[in-house]
Amino acid sequence: MLSQAQLLDELMGRDRNLAPQEKKSSLHWSDPSVCKMYIAGFCPHDLFTNTRSDLGFCEKLHDDKLRDE
Repeated sequence: MLSQAQLLDELMGRDRNLAPQEKKSSLHWSDPSVCKMYIAGFCPHDLFTNTRSDLGFCEKLHDDKLRDE
């Protein structure tokens, strides 16, 4: 199960606690915080969930808008 911070990141974005003038203007697919495997098609962290081979949750951002770009 996702932690509460990860759920809030998905819903409100990673910069939810920053002031409006401190927020980044936009996120690009080449940003280091974006999961490149997810952009390419499938993140290996999504494989074998709830099994002994589970890798856990991916620390990087999975964004469908960036995948479409």
